[in-house]
Amino acid sequence: MTQEPQPPMTRRERRSLERRDRPIRDRSRASTRRPPKRPAWQSPFALVSVAALVVAVAIIVLNQKPTTPPSTGGELFTPPITYTADLVDGDSMGLASAPVVMEVWSDYQCPICGRLVREQYAALKTQFVETGVLRIQARDIAFLGGGDRDESLELTAGAMCAGRQDRYWSFHDFIFWNQGRENAGDYSATYLEGIASRSGVNRTEWDACMESDEVRDEIRAATAQALGAGINQTPTISLNDGTPVPGLPDANALIAAIRAMADAAGSPTPTTVP
Repeated sequence: MTQEPQPPMTRRERRSLERRDRPIRDRSRASTRRPPKRPAWQSPFALVSVAALVVAVAIIVLNQKPTTPPSTGGELFTPPITYTADLVDGDSMGLASAPVVMEVWSDYQCPICGRLVREQYAALKTQFVETGVLRIQARDIAFLGGGDRDESLELTAGAMCAGRQDRYWSFHDFIFWNQGRENAGDYSATYLEGIASRSGVNRTEWDACMESDEVRDEIRAATAQALGAGINQTPTISLNDGTPVPGLPDANALIAAIRAMADAAGSPTPTTVP
């Protein structure tokens, strides 16, 4: 028997067949297609780099003082250091029995003094002061100021008046973390009053102290004594009555010197740096 020839497909039948086969071809093509390439910024290396950058920026921000002096309308920055009552006594920070005493001569207008406080005091306090190894003794002097209103003298007077209420270190840090320009009028009476209020002093007592010349006479005498001893640069640091060394100390060298003196005195010292 001969097979009868099939009639040719119509155009509609051909289109229907093509539509039926298309999904199969498309799926076959999709199965061999490579997954889309991840953008470079989503790579693990890039994400880690971004995270590190964010942390670095945060550290920089925390260690910066305001760029606008408070006396010209800027807000006061709160220092990141706090003190317990047992660690402070006037302008001294640390136990009286500490085997190492660090004397620091500074002027509140001195920018390097500000760097010393902002960059190194937190580590010194945590590692040595709080462990009973170090006592920091401030020796505030005023020789950078001048004119009708000696700003160095007024800043130091404000700190000394705060110290009479055991608020010296809070006042001290507020100044250095909100340091303005040298002899440019940034340290106005309004600025000092704002520092006093934020540092927690009794304003009635502090105002009365600031109105007296007694505290300024003490500062002038301390400044003259320091200059007479050859201390004419701030900051200047002395460890255990050793030779005063001017300038910003190397942090690692200072820590090593404190450790060595503590070891020589038979005092245990921490082995880690915060």
